[in-house]
Amino acid sequence: MAEITDRIVCSNVHYFYYDTEFFFEHAAKAGARQIEFYLGTPHIFIDHAVIDDFDKVKELSEKYAVKIAAVHPETLSFRYGLCYMDDEWNEKSVKAYRNCIDYAARIGVSQLNTNVTGGFRDRDQKEIFGRVVSNLKKISAYGREKGVVIAVETESPYYEGFLSRLSEAKQLSDLIEDENLLFNINYDGIKAAGETLTQWMDTFPGEICGIRFADLESYKAYQAEQKTDTFEGKLLFLPIDDRYLDKPQDFDMALFRRVKR
Repeated sequence: MAEITDRIVCSNVHYFYYDTEFFFEHAAKAGARQIEFYLGTPHIFIDHAVIDDFDKVKELSEKYAVKIAAVHPETLSFRYGLCYMDDEWNEKSVKAYRNCIDYAARIGVSQLNTNVTGGFRDRDQKEIFGRVVSNLKKISAYGREKGVVIAVETESPYYEGFLSRLSEAKQLSDLIEDENLLFNINYDGIKAAGETLTQWMDTFPGEICGIRFADLESYKAYQAEQKTDTFEGKLLFLPIDDRYLDKPQDFDMALFRRVKR
């Protein structure tokens, strides 16, 4: 298998607090080789009509030799979502995702990661699911045209996400039937849902791009599971609290000095 550091993907999820060059500089100093780049201000601004700046992020990636492995639209503070039933905002949301795909293609990134948020609890959930299927069909087809894979992941059923179960992901895959639509595993999410890594990998053989971890405890639990040694995809680290990676300069402490195989 590849060296563990070749498979680790860090996130600029703290982009609200640090400018883009600060992030790349400290990621490189810590030994990060690749990142998942969240598309949010002030690092990058994208909406349904505008893409802010194509080139500076790519220049910084090249300057510090930190590859952008995937982009990820901001899906919580983002005004757009895949669940919207309002036709105007739904159309704008699909356009915004297309702009994110255009951005990825322009800077040479071949993967867009996303979760599915924004589903109102007081609306018909089956109707919302149908809208998600319709939107992802469009987005996945557009990604195929641009050479960008779409990788969807579930959230914890206790969090804000609309898509939170393996059964829902399987239904989504069966209805869309597009080889350009793949999946990431949200490890903490599947644990909260009572699911296992084996179940996910058996359901989507060869279709899992990466596994996301919120902290090192969840990574250690993953290492103890069956099939860990057969998975050669990316290991996506997106910490959710101040235990790890509160600041880009803490990459070395949080991920590289302590993560061993």
